[in-house]
Amino acid sequence: MNIKIFLVSFVAVFAILVAMSTVIAHEDFVTIDEIEVNDVTIDHDIVFSGDVDEVLPVRVHFTANTDASDVRVRVYIEGYRDEISVSSSRFHVINGTSYVKKFSIKLPSTFDLDDLSEDVNLVVRISAKGEDSVEISESILVQRNSYSLEILSVDTPQRIVAGSILPVDFVVENNGNERLDNVYVRASIPELGIERSVYVRDLERIPEEDLNSIRDTESRRIYLDIPRDAALGNYALEVEAYNYDTNTKVRKNIMIEDVKTEIVPVTTGKTVAVGSETTFDIVLINPSERSVVYTITPSEVSKGLVVEIEEPVVVVPRDSSKTVKVRVRATDSASEGTYIVGVNVNSESGLVKQVKFSVNVNDDSRITTPIGRNVSAITVITVILVIIFVVLLIVLIVLLTKKSEEPEEFGETSYY
Repeated sequence: MNIKIFLVSFVAVFAILVAMSTVIAHEDFVTIDEIEVNDVTIDHDIVFSGDVDEVLPVRVHFTANTDASDVRVRVYIEGYRDEISVSSSRFHVINGTSYVKKFSIKLPSTFDLDDLSEDVNLVVRISAKGEDSVEISESILVQRNSYSLEILSVDTPQRIVAGSILPVDFVVENNGNERLDNVYVRASIPELGIERSVYVRDLERIPEEDLNSIRDTESRRIYLDIPRDAALGNYALEVEAYNYDTNTKVRKNIMIEDVKTEIVPVTTGKTVAVGSETTFDIVLINPSERSVVYTITPSEVSKGLVVEIEEPVVVVPRDSSKTVKVRVRATDSASEGTYIVGVNVNSESGLVKQVKFSVNVNDDSRITTPIGRNVSAITVITVILVIIFVVLLIVLIVLLTKKSEEPEEFGETSYY
């Protein structure tokens, strides 16, 4: 009997020693002491509550049970559409030292919740090189907002021309738990001082009796008139959905750019006599989707020249062209030579192009011959008269010579 008691006691003591050695051998390299969420310590007895999309501060307190390197702390929430995870950089811990790591983690969105509220597991995992990871999980109750709007999408051209119409397509959703009455959406560009609102309707979060007709989303379009004098550059387009209970806003960048037009001079050089004028043609081509107003003004005018624009202000309809005439007159005070005449073509946004023409001014008493030499008009007339005189003289000589060569007629002689 005593032997049996001794054997049982020995086995029990041996089992305890083995268990203790096993525990000591598998002691975690760190001990997670405390997890704080939004300055509240959470454990299995306390359930912390948070709202959807809320960003919560998380503090992890732990103590090192041994020296370890390449230590990393990771906080994450699993099981949702988008991965929710934050991690620290790698660091070294010293045995017996306490550490605190701070994080910010965003709770799941409304799209991830099927019910008014759901429990999620906040997991804290600490790993190190050559050590088994230490992990602890705490529960957080995530609640859907009672009144909440979400702008699901905003579609609009990223580039627009000043003076045109900007279409803004959007989809808005009631992602709260309660009905939202009289929902409006406003689109605006604050820097340009333009905005427009449209009425959406009442948005019911709960589907109607017909399950195929869900009344929690709606799509609309808003048109914004971009001013013609809007400066070129980047602007912020704001789209806000709102009603009496809630509101939400998103932003998108758009660029206002100049109209892609073409300014083509037909000819760039001409010759004009003193006291005369010549005409240059400029073709204005507008391939855009809106009309463009051009203002044409002289920019470089030399002394003795007068430049006139036939139509100083021209409206070119969309996808069309117009020709503008530029008249250049050389006054009596103009000197001979070659001059440059400049014309500025401006649109609503400013200078589009400067067109330059070359004008060759000749004295009014000189003309340009086909071979390109300048000859005095009096000299030309004199030459012409001399030629006529010589021709007449030659004709007269020919006639006189022909007359003198005619045979003489003699009377008949009789010897009887």
